Amino acid sequence: MGAGVAAGAGAGVLAVCGASAVAPPAAAAAPAGPDGGVRLSVEAPEEGGLYAASEGAEGQQDDFEFFVRPRHGVARNVEVTVDARALRAAGSLRPGHRCTGEDGVFHCRFDPRSLEYGAHVKPFRLRGRDGVRPGDGGTVRITARADNAPSAQARTRLVVRPPDLIGNRPERVPGRVEPGRRAQLRPSFANPGRWTVRSYGLKFSTYGDHLTLDRRFSNCWYASEDATRQDDTTAWCEFDTPLPPHSAWRVARPLTGRLDPEIPAESVRYEPVHEKRDKKVFSRRGEGPELTLERIPAEKVREDSRLSALVVHGTAQVDYAPVVRGTVRGRVGQTVSVRIGVRNVNGGRLPGVNPDHVEIVPPRGTTVVGTPYEVDGDPMDGACRAVRNRPGVRTCPLNSDAFESVDGRKGAASTVTVRFRIDRNVPGARGAVRAVGKYDRTPGNDTAALPADITGTTALGTSDGPDAPALVLTAFGGAATVAGWAVLLRRRLRRSAGDG
Repeated sequence: MGAGVAAGAGAGVLAVCGASAVAPPAAAAAPAGPDGGVRLSVEAPEEGGLYAASEGAEGQQDDFEFFVRPRHGVARNVEVTVDARALRAAGSLRPGHRCTGEDGVFHCRFDPRSLEYGAHVKPFRLRGRDGVRPGDGGTVRITARADNAPSAQARTRLVVRPPDLIGNRPERVPGRVEPGRRAQLRPSFANPGRWTVRSYGLKFSTYGDHLTLDRRFSNCWYASEDATRQDDTTAWCEFDTPLPPHSAWRVARPLTGRLDPEIPAESVRYEPVHEKRDKKVFSRRGEGPELTLERIPAEKVREDSRLSALVVHGTAQVDYAPVVRGTVRGRVGQTVSVRIGVRNVNGGRLPGVNPDHVEIVPPRGTTVVGTPYEVDGDPMDGACRAVRNRPGVRTCPLNSDAFESVDGRKGAASTVTVRFRIDRNVPGARGAVRAVGKYDRTPGNDTAALPADITGTTALGTSDGPDAPALVLTAFGGAATVAGWAVLLRRRLRRSAGDG
């Protein structure tokens, strides 16, 4: 499963953890106890999944969890009994954290056993069994007791899950959405398992909340609390069309939505889910006909490691232009500074984290040695970083604090101090600064020159000659040779005088 901008968990993974997250908790509290009103409550999900039937003996459930809470005081010597015998046909059970027991009945204590604020309990670990079918399992009964409070009970139904449904790989919606027109969304998904699935849903959410879905289908629910709105950025649609084994499907008519006209693109994520809708979250039902499904060839749906998504493109763009405020001016051996950055030409905004950057190519003979900046007056280092396989080049991501002011404001510019060390004097050298934008469709203003004005020469020679160390060695070698000849000449003169 996949999403165009970011990575995540699939519907199957969500369901594995479903025992603690799928359904809203059902809390059961006993009457006031003998210690002046101390009571216990057990907060547990109403239902959840164990593992997918297709996993068999490889399946597992380690995440079933509930919460024991004291009220109106401290509960003394709390013990919890969990009767999970109904799950024995679905797999083998072992005690969980701080719990003991066998044959499906577990006793859990706390250290210390007195509770003042409450505690989470994971009473058992379950391993799968070959030959199970979707729906196998049963009801787990939980009882909490204390010396100074009546007992409290809760129950959770845990069953083997039906086959995991898969969403399609990320897809781009063809064309661009013109201002005032609606995006057309037709998600697709599949049942790759060997059992028919009869109850399921599709959960939708927009990545940056910049595309709103129309509330137009009566089997879809929306999360907004504003009853006057006719759209939302999240939705949950439920279906009862049976999904045979190895079948693929897509919605028969498109979901529609409005893209923010200032946003160049938005990703609508979706995932097939088995769990029931959280009625407190998805409380607004759509109007109009039901959203129905149509069958498509199985090869049309291909899962990958990312969340499934439909990527919608609009006509807006984020046009960046580089900003260069100054010249690399100085003498060989000095370190000088130039302000370099980017300007948002048209004020476009991005749907999420800014993926764009500024690229700096220093003039020949210079090296970037620092890119300091400040955040709320505090000094920071490293607005830019080295580029692999491109010696000397630096790239400055626009998603850092150094450039946050350019997002969404027309004409806004942001620069950082770039420090250049002048190593050599290369006549005519100049560098470049380039703005790189994923949704920048105006390339003519993306690059600006980075001029240099350098004086002086390297030690004992110019920048175009041998390196300074070699020059020094050559000079030293020449001096040594002259000195040698002088010594030899003096020796010969002494010898001649002696002979006379």
